[in-house]
Amino acid sequence: MKRPIFSQSVLDSMVEAGKITMDGGVLTMPACGNPAFTLRQAFRIVRTIDNYADPNGLAGQIRSDAKLRELGAETHRDAVIHTDIAYQAGTDFLVEKRGHAQAAAVDEPPADAAKDANDLSKLIRDNLL
Repeated sequence: MKRPIFSQSVLDSMVEAGKITMDGGVLTMPACGNPAFTLRQAFRIVRTIDNYADPNGLAGQIRSDAKLRELGAETHRDAVIHTDIAYQAGTDFLVEKRGHAQAAAVDEPPADAAKDANDLSKLIRDNLL
């Protein structure tokens, strides 16, 4: 399933237009009945920079910034470095609809995170753009 991605500039323009509010990583949509979503910065790890084998098994994964730092990785705009291996990466968000129970220490999104992200994407496309 394709993950919806909204750039920071799109989110910023919606905040400026009063279509959404952002407070402490929580996105709320007043114009749509106030549904709220938690957004956590993450990195979509594409491949190793040199396109060699991936001894860490990170390629193809989405990991939160916090989890990568916990693993000892360094993060940069479009790169992650872990155990001297550099990865091409893109920034993304892990999306969770507010009200879902989730332990704070869990890095991976809940099982229905793709649905949460798609719900947010659909609400934004249908009501705000």
